[in-house]
Amino acid sequence: MQKNIDKAYLLLKQLYGENSEFREGQLDAIEETLKNHRTLIVQKTGWGKSLVYFICTKILREQNRGVTLVVSPLLVLMENQIDAAKKLGLNCDALNSTTTDRRENIIQNMINDQLDLVLVTPRNII
Repeated sequence: MQKNIDKAYLLLKQLYGENSEFREGQLDAIEETLKNHRTLIVQKTGWGKSLVYFICTKILREQNRGVTLVVSPLLVLMENQIDAAKKLGLNCDALNSTTTDRRENIIQNMINDQLDLVLVTPRNII
């Protein structure tokens, strides 16, 4: 587990600089998720939930684990989240009302293990 924690700090510093630190609860959420524990994160906007998802995804994909699905009703933030995830080298996409013309392609990319992370609005899950 220490290797995962060290990697999480490395990724944080890669994104935000050498002096960056996790906010209270972020590293705990990362650790629990990486231990395969069910993890629910309920925090205010701006706390850094996306950072937790992205770091977990990066570490899990390096362990040859499958795609991460993030369910979010915040369609307006998805483009920014995708841009942030790409800064960690994650291959990601979104399934929402603006990507209906690419839906089958995105799903095929998931099946082919070509995506690390997919952001999904709740109405697009089914």
